[in-house]
Amino acid sequence: MAVTWDTIKAYFTDMDVDHMKHVSANWPKVLDLRDEARVLYSETQVHASVASGRMPIGEPRWTPKMVADFLDWWQSQVPGAMPIV
Repeated sequence: MAVTWDTIKAYFTDMDVDHMKHVSANWPKVLDLRDEARVLYSETQVHASVASGRMPIGEPRWTPKMVADFLDWWQSQVPGAMPIV
């Protein structure tokens, strides 16, 4: 079954959301991890960060299944999307 945004959104903790809103305050678009369009805008960076373990900043880190789910969801939204990690 296809991975949905509801599944992905649930992976982001309140700490993740607050941290990224603060960190991205001066970016062209603030990264609100509860907003599907904003996550898709930064999908390459989000995927690279969770795949490498740089994100989330707290515990627990994403499991390999969670990272794979994000990639599946991303590629279902952006056909041909290519991760950098």
